[in-house]
Order: sequence, then C-alpha cells, then structure tokens
Amino acid sequence: MAYEKRKGIVSRMRRRKHGGGAVAMGDLASTITGDINAAAAVVSDPYMPEVMCRINQLKAISANQPPQVCQDTPLGIPGGVGLGRLILPLRGFVLAQQYPILYPIAAFAILGLPFLIGYQMARTE
Repeated sequence: MAYEKRKGIVSRMRRRKHGGGAVAMGDLASTITGDINAAAAVVSDPYMPEVMCRINQLKAISANQPPQVCQDTPLGIPGGVGLGRLILPLRGFVLAQQYPILYPIAAFAILGLPFLIGYQMARTE
C-alpha cells in the first residue's frame, strides 16, 4: 500500500519535471501550420534565389571547384523575411573565400591606415 502511494507521487513528479503529458493535437496542428507559414515566407523572399546561389558558391569553393556566377539582386526590394540584410555580408564573405589575399588586405586597411594617417599628421606638424 505504501509503495503504491509512493509510486504515484514519483510518477506525478516526473510528469511535472519533464513537461507534463502528451502534446494536444490542436497544439501540434498550430505548430505545424506556423512552421509551414514560416517556410513559405522564407521561400517567397525576393532575395532567396541569390542566397541559395551564394551558398552553392561557398560549397563549390570549399570543394576546390570554380563557383558559378550569381545574378545580383538589387538592394531595397520590399517584402520577405529580411534576407536582404544578409546579402551584402554574404557577398563579401564569398568574395573573401574566393580570394584569400583579401584577409590581410582588410587587416591592413583596418589597422594600418589609421596609423599611417596619424603618422602623416604628426610628421606635418
């Protein structure tokens, strides 16, 4: 008798600790519907074809193959989920992966040019 009572308490504690019981079908249907709507919004984004092309370029670069040429989508097209904000950094990253010499050039531009400008200003005084 005491064991049966204790067993019930333990199972109640496990249910509480691990999220309760089964998921209701209404919750599952609304979750799936929300996921489908989100996927449809991403696919219908005007920048999605270029994003996919850039990803394919990165895959080709990592496989030491020549990347395909991507059509640049004009900036400022309304609509979508915001992939337009991803395009410029993605274009830059693909370019840097194609031409690794750009990494030291960027480091020099970020660090060296301010020092050079300061040196030139101090030299003229």
